[in-house]
Amino acid sequence: MEINQLEAFLQVARTKSFTRAAESLHLVQSTVTTRIQMLEKALGKPLFRRTSRYIELTPAGKHLLPYARRIIDLKREGEKALMMEGVAEEQLFVGSPHSLWDYILFPAVKKFRRKHPEIALRLITGHSDEITEKLLGGLADAGILYIPSYHPGLEVIPLREESLCLTGPTDFPLEKEVLTPEALRALPFIHLSWGTEFEQWFRAVFGRHFLPSVEVDHMSLLLRWMLTGEGVGFLLKSIAEGMAAAGELKVLPFRSDPPLPGIPVYLVLPKRKRSSGGLDALVNHLLYFLNKAQ
Repeated sequence: MEINQLEAFLQVARTKSFTRAAESLHLVQSTVTTRIQMLEKALGKPLFRRTSRYIELTPAGKHLLPYARRIIDLKREGEKALMMEGVAEEQLFVGSPHSLWDYILFPAVKKFRRKHPEIALRLITGHSDEITEKLLGGLADAGILYIPSYHPGLEVIPLREESLCLTGPTDFPLEKEVLTPEALRALPFIHLSWGTEFEQWFRAVFGRHFLPSVEVDHMSLLLRWMLTGEGVGFLLKSIAEGMAAAGELKVLPFRSDPPLPGIPVYLVLPKRKRSSGGLDALVNHLLYFLNKAQ
């Protein structure tokens, strides 16, 4: 039984796909298949039940799973301890979407770094599902997300709630005092999904067949479209008000029924990682700093 076989086993168990497991390990699928076959041969039992439609763990695979996770965790912690020797007491991997890093998290994490210079940080970006995969795969210690996954292996802690507002270019003409969803239908509208609750609100207010002028998946794209005068869109109020004060954008009056929902922000942690002193310090810092900043 070898480490690379256990890593392949964990990835297949997580993704339920040899193809996706190979992609996450940066291997060809045949290599992953061979490693699983060798592991099954070494253990004398099949670990996966394969059909044309799905892959699932056998009873033996389910029994092996927590032990395989512990072995890989110990390997990674040992490697991390050797790399940090004489450099830092601990290293934390923290992931979050770009929109949170750019305007909300950076000040909080910068202050944490100054307060705890003995803790090294690795900061990564990605969509909520990408960060969640890294958390479950042991590749991240904490995630700050809009859309958490309520997985039994994760702890989800509410951090704060953000507000949204309608925002547009500085030269946007305000012919009416308050814009409504009906008025937005005639405007170049740039759509960015802010999570499940926002999408439910959006469909309820605009209907399932409303087609935005442009749809983006990243806040930087939304900002670029608005800053170049190409349309309006919903932006986090804390960001929009700061850019409006700097004369970069304009906050537009908007009313709908039902009203715009709040956007909750969550801290997501792998349950098996909570024994870390550095991680506990980061959790307490974020809870204090982000709630104080509201």
